[in-house]
Amino acid sequence: MRRRQMPTGRRVVRLPDASPLSSQTTARLPSRTPLPTSSVPTQRNPRVPARSKLIFAAIVIAGVAYLLSADRTVSQKALAIVATKPQTVCLDPGHGGSDPGASNNNITERDINLTVALGVRDLLQSQGYKVYMTRTTNDPTLSNADRYHYCNNQKATIMVSIHHNYFTDTSVDYDSSLYYKPQDLALATSIVAATSSKLGLSNNGVASFQDGVLSESNMPASLSEGFFITNDAEYAKLTAPGSTRLTDEAAGIDAGIIGYFANPSPPATPPGSTPPPVLDRAD
Repeated sequence: MRRRQMPTGRRVVRLPDASPLSSQTTARLPSRTPLPTSSVPTQRNPRVPARSKLIFAAIVIAGVAYLLSADRTVSQKALAIVATKPQTVCLDPGHGGSDPGASNNNITERDINLTVALGVRDLLQSQGYKVYMTRTTNDPTLSNADRYHYCNNQKATIMVSIHHNYFTDTSVDYDSSLYYKPQDLALATSIVAATSSKLGLSNNGVASFQDGVLSESNMPASLSEGFFITNDAEYAKLTAPGSTRLTDEAAGIDAGIIGYFANPSPPATPPGSTPPPVLDRAD
């Protein structure tokens, strides 16, 4: 808003009586020399020139366009990753680099492990959790020691390793989760329950497995075996146009992690795996 400035050179006339003037009082006032018209400039309301209005409108339109632009979306994503929760999560997409893991035609476990892990990361970050990842691309070839050392160095609250299973019988398919340390059990149980529900698969429970990632991690850790990559029905779902199979799995793991944080107590009776789980690697 523009301030009005008092015109320079203006003469102020003081009346002899501050009370309201009647017509009679006005008649008795001594005559005074009228002020020159030029000395009392007429003050008008400032008007915004048409050109200024056009410029202002253009600025407003540009601002609205910015709010709707992709840059704004990026800004919202940046805001979403600000950690507000005390717990931290270290995600480990299994295999990678020269180790493709299990495969079925053009689908490799290395690829889908990473896709699911990135989905879990995004979901957790959107809920205020700080997330670390042992890899974010398919390039590095990591040992088990690389993986648990990284998560231990980050002092993460939990560690979740993401894998997919395989078997020579292409009809076999179920969800399972592995643990090793007693403190791993509640996390493994929560993840397999939530993930099997999201995927609509049989919950084959949890099984103890001496894996370096599980045994050497300083925090509760679990290895999720989402489904069998060698299963015919899974392959059809993964290759279907607009498939949400991996998105659903990520949502399940995310729900399992959140459920664990809400109730980290292990179940009274650990759910066992029947039949014994098929493992996708021998380490």
